[in-house]
Amino acid sequence: MTDLLPASGVSADGTPAGTPGSGTAASGEPGSVTPGSGTAGSSLSDRLTSLAQLVEMAAARSGPDGFSEKLLSDAEQLLAQAGQRLRLSSAHTVVALAGGTGSGKSSLFNRLAGADFSAVGVTRPVTRDPHACVWGVAGSGSLLDWLGVPRRHRYARSSALDRGEESLAGLILLDLPDHDSVLAGASGQVDRLVGLADLMVWVLDPQKYADAAVHRSYLVPLASHSEVIAVVLNQADRLSSGQVEDCVSDLRRLLESEHLQDVPVLVTSALSGGGIDELRKLLVQTVSARGAATARISADVDAIVARFVPYAGDPAEFTGEAEAGPAHVLPEDTAELLVEAFSRAAGVSAVGESLQTARELRAMDYVGWPFGWLAERVTGHDPARKVRLGKLWDELREVTTGPSGAQQAEIDTALTAVADQVGQPLPVPWSQTVRSAARSADAEIPGALGAAIGDSLPAENKIDGWWRLVGAWQGLLLGCVIVGVAWMAVIVVFGVFNAASHVPSRLFDDVSLLPWIGLMIAAILLLGWLTASGCMNLVRVAAGREHERVEAAMRSRIAMVASEMVVLAVQHELLEYDRFRRELRVAGGQP
Repeated sequence: MTDLLPASGVSADGTPAGTPGSGTAASGEPGSVTPGSGTAGSSLSDRLTSLAQLVEMAAARSGPDGFSEKLLSDAEQLLAQAGQRLRLSSAHTVVALAGGTGSGKSSLFNRLAGADFSAVGVTRPVTRDPHACVWGVAGSGSLLDWLGVPRRHRYARSSALDRGEESLAGLILLDLPDHDSVLAGASGQVDRLVGLADLMVWVLDPQKYADAAVHRSYLVPLASHSEVIAVVLNQADRLSSGQVEDCVSDLRRLLESEHLQDVPVLVTSALSGGGIDELRKLLVQTVSARGAATARISADVDAIVARFVPYAGDPAEFTGEAEAGPAHVLPEDTAELLVEAFSRAAGVSAVGESLQTARELRAMDYVGWPFGWLAERVTGHDPARKVRLGKLWDELREVTTGPSGAQQAEIDTALTAVADQVGQPLPVPWSQTVRSAARSADAEIPGALGAAIGDSLPAENKIDGWWRLVGAWQGLLLGCVIVGVAWMAVIVVFGVFNAASHVPSRLFDDVSLLPWIGLMIAAILLLGWLTASGCMNLVRVAAGREHERVEAAMRSRIAMVASEMVVLAVQHELLEYDRFRRELRVAGGQP
């Protein structure tokens, strides 16, 4: 006996009975090493978690040249649907009878339910809303609400023990509207419930079992769901045994061509009851396994994961034909090449040479040859040298404000080279995202390079202490030369032109001293020249060392700029790509 299931009876115990991942037993969850293979692998909970991570990463890289918006929408819908299904009663298995007008699915539903719950129509559709028969009411209310079964169309067996049907306890059998129904909204309900049912039983009749609408719209898209699909050839009472064999053979051929060779095919007659026991046995096996819900969700995840695979590179890694490839890292020489390119763009070598020249020119003020020193002091300036020194420091200051247009072009060329080297082997959209990462701070790089150079340059008026000592020594020598020249002048005046006069000492009128004084002046000048030459050599050596030291400091700071503004961004995108691949393997069922 069966009773109409009142609304109060459904909701009396309709609280969620399961939690995400509950009911996932080894015998009931077909996680797969490859999408759709159905072998044991990662838990369904892990697969759904990884799928959520895939969606999160893909959402940040969607667009015309990125991840498909439709794929993201379908994946998000699956995650929401799976979460809802797993939170609802895990003690119930939802089996949907689907078919076209006149296939006899409603008659089959009534036969299995043991009463005429669903109206039967032969030539026109009469099922507008889904009907449900429940074996074991407790906890089914929220699940039926989620399925959208109207309360007036919910029915229950009066006892789970009635006629020995205790093995069906937990079954929710749905009679769906005809998929080809002309009734408003019927086809939409079929599409929705086909996506929610744990086991889909397609009821076909001998005249329309090859209906293209069924195969093209439902069976072919569900090829990866063969584990949760069954096909029933109904109305066998209209055929002879030979005709039944021919129909079944032809139907199997069609299914095999659609990659549904593993789908069971049953022959039934709702009128005579033929094959009903075999169909009931299939339902008992499905309910007993308690894994139809997770099997269905796993199959849905397989289908979604297969659509993510093209975004991950080598498909062989995700079909079990090849091991996972190595992690993607920035080539060791990429950072070095980038630093070298940035250094050229910023003119590091020219800056170092200009600094060395400026130091040498500045040192001449202190350690230069006495005549040059005297000319500098007497005239107050050396136009050519002063202008050159000023220009050098002007050039150095300009560099610190950032590279010019020509140097910006070199920066762009370097970024393009890095993007091509790293991104070209990657699949879309990762090749584009790596390019974007490499150029994410391109507008800020010139100023950062200028600041790096400016921070590395020493003070403009830096003077070494020993320069001052040498300058004092050169000043002393110059003073001696001046004294010697004055001495010679005095001797000439008093000793040659005024020989009769008397001077306090012969040092001022002895003409014979002139050659010796001249020799002394020449020696002092030679000493000054040697001092200047030796000290300038020392200055050049020191300036060369400073050149190397400053250039090394500039390259070090430029390396930091390259790392912070390019390398880290590219490396982060490569790490995200590797994470995407790892999550994809887990979502696909690999341990």
